[in-house]
Amino acid sequence: MVSLDNNRLTFKESKLVSAIGFNLFFALLFSAIPEWSTKLWLMNTTVAMFFIIRTVYAWLTMTDSKRYFSIMSYGMIFMMAFVAPQQIIRLLWIGESHLWILFVVTWLLLFIVTHLSKWKIGKMFKDPFNSKGGRIFHILFLIVIILLPFIMIFTSQEGTTIAEQYTEFMAAGAVLYIISLFCLFMLPAFLIKPEEMDSL
Repeated sequence: MVSLDNNRLTFKESKLVSAIGFNLFFALLFSAIPEWSTKLWLMNTTVAMFFIIRTVYAWLTMTDSKRYFSIMSYGMIFMMAFVAPQQIIRLLWIGESHLWILFVVTWLLLFIVTHLSKWKIGKMFKDPFNSKGGRIFHILFLIVIILLPFIMIFTSQEGTTIAEQYTEFMAAGAVLYIISLFCLFMLPAFLIKPEEMDSL
């Protein structure tokens, strides 16, 4: 094991094996829940490989370890955010409920909004309870992401019927969807460079 650059992380220090294993494992796992889907596996694996290649490229070209680990973390957290909601969306699709569209649109909107607000989110991560507004935002966000999936399911007759048929899978899917929203909220902070974070 030899570092090609004195300032670059060695292969062991880069944690590349862990990142590759993490991305490919979750791509495979969520392609099989609640039943195997080759199409979903191909899509998940494509996303996983994109971030794996991006992480490898960052390791080969960057000497800033903080920035490298930010890029690696972004890819892993995005992967989790991407696959976690798939279970509940697939169940709604199987149950021929149009609620799956609402879940997908909500996910996409949160992804866009959080990335457009990356500087505010970065500042909150740096000093989360610096202001009253920041504390209120965290509380409201927490309430919304916990209640939203359950409200969307149980206020719809279609969703209630599916939940009764697949109780355990739907409950797990709702929890995974919440985890996905948490991941989306954290993602933009990893796009901020260390020197930019220091200046916030």
